[in-house]
Amino acid sequence: MSANIARSVFAIFFARLAVNIAKRFAYPFVSPIAAGLHVPAENIQNVIALNNSAGLLSPILGSISEHYGRKTVMVAVLLFMMGMSLLAALFSSYGVFVVVMFCLGLGKIIYDPTIQAYFGDTIHFRRRARVMGIAELSWALSLFIAAPVAGFLLDTRSLGTVFLFIAAMSALGALALWALVEPGAKSSGAPKRIRMINPLTAMRAVSAHPPALFALLFSLCLAGSHEMFFINYGLWMGSSFDLLLTALGVVTIVIAIGEVIGEVIVISLADRFGVKRTAMYGMLAAACLFFIIPNLAFSLPLAMAAIFLMFICIEASIVASFPLFTEILPDARAVMMSANMGAHALGRVGGAALGGWLYSVSGGSFLLVGAVASVMGLLAFVVMLRRIPARGVTEYEPE
Repeated sequence: MSANIARSVFAIFFARLAVNIAKRFAYPFVSPIAAGLHVPAENIQNVIALNNSAGLLSPILGSISEHYGRKTVMVAVLLFMMGMSLLAALFSSYGVFVVVMFCLGLGKIIYDPTIQAYFGDTIHFRRRARVMGIAELSWALSLFIAAPVAGFLLDTRSLGTVFLFIAAMSALGALALWALVEPGAKSSGAPKRIRMINPLTAMRAVSAHPPALFALLFSLCLAGSHEMFFINYGLWMGSSFDLLLTALGVVTIVIAIGEVIGEVIVISLADRFGVKRTAMYGMLAAACLFFIIPNLAFSLPLAMAAIFLMFICIEASIVASFPLFTEILPDARAVMMSANMGAHALGRVGGAALGGWLYSVSGGSFLLVGAVASVMGLLAFVVMLRRIPARGVTEYEPE
């Protein structure tokens, strides 16, 4: 990796750390944020759901870098997030909080496909998993920063100071991007770019290539199965092992460590082992664990170890799929990766709804939830095995 590319990766990583802190800081502090804004806790939960639902707009907004350029869009997103964070710091009201959190969610759905497309443009496929894995480390590390910093500021100052911290991080991220990121190379295929950025353009670009559609199906099933399991595991652990809230908080830290390990696996091994095989077998292992974990109610250590392993496998599968999918539509990478983000968002929304419904109608049967999540995970594995080429559309031959 050249020095110029290394500087670009550092800047992108640092800026994405700011983007992810803005995404994750509210999760552990629903109650104090609600108290500070004088609203019920469920209102803040609804705002977090609204922030997550922004991902459904990714096919519309995430591809704008095909028109305006990768670096320009990256810098603009960080400046936009800085401005919105300053607005929330100046005006402490629930209405402003709702608008700002949704806009911060929009910033992430534009930034992530842009950096993924940038790496696809500039990093050779043989090294792409390592670089994208480094960038993805910012997701897990953001929780380690967001939790203590936001907790300290909420305890000693106010919610406004949390947004000032996010604004400062965003400003530094924008400066790093502007100063250090090398202009991205154009796509390796035809020089034509996507001119009209709208849902129909993205839909036509994706639907014309069967591997792209199967890639989206893989992401939909992966995210849906994971969210279905994740939304219910806390209830199951509380009822099975009588865990207190503080103990569940420790489990959350264990999950974050698992995410880091999954990303490190991709960084260190995926380029040699193969990104398709890493994503595929990570999904297979996770699908098996979805079914096994509900049967471990007799042992807390075994359940914790299995959950830890499951998050390693899921994170490795997600991160390894990114470099693979950047080669499916090399002439419209941002379109492909924004559609992929939309598939992940739809999977999370659908998985959460289905998981909550299954848990409710079954009288709290986590075994049923695990079985359905396992079937969805196995479907993702089969799709990756049979329908997604190991590298790009050039290896796909219609039957």
